[in-house]
Amino acid sequence: MTKEQREQIRLSILRYCDCADEFGLGEPLLLQFLRSEGFRALNSARLHAELVYLADKNFLVTVPKLISPENRAWRITAAGRDFFATEAQNDSTGEAA
Repeated sequence: MTKEQREQIRLSILRYCDCADEFGLGEPLLLQFLRSEGFRALNSARLHAELVYLADKNFLVTVPKLISPENRAWRITAAGRDFFATEAQNDSTGEAA
C-alpha cells in the first residue's frame, strides 16, 4: 500500500464515521465500504491498524456497547470532525493541507 492510498483510506474512514454519528460503524462494514472504493487488497488486520492509528490521533473512539462488545464500532470525535472539515475545505479550494 502506498502512502497516498493509506491517506485515502484514513480520510475515507473519517468520512464514513462522520456520517454514522454517535452510533459508529463496525469494522466489517467499514472494510466493505473501503473495498467498494477499490481497496480490494485491504484486510481486517490492516483496517484495524488504521483505526487504532486514528484513535491514537484522537480522531476516532470506540462506541461502548452493552450487547456484543467484542464487535467493536467506531465513531468520529470532535477532533476528527474538525480535521475532516478542514481537509474537505482545503480540497474544495485546491489548497494543500
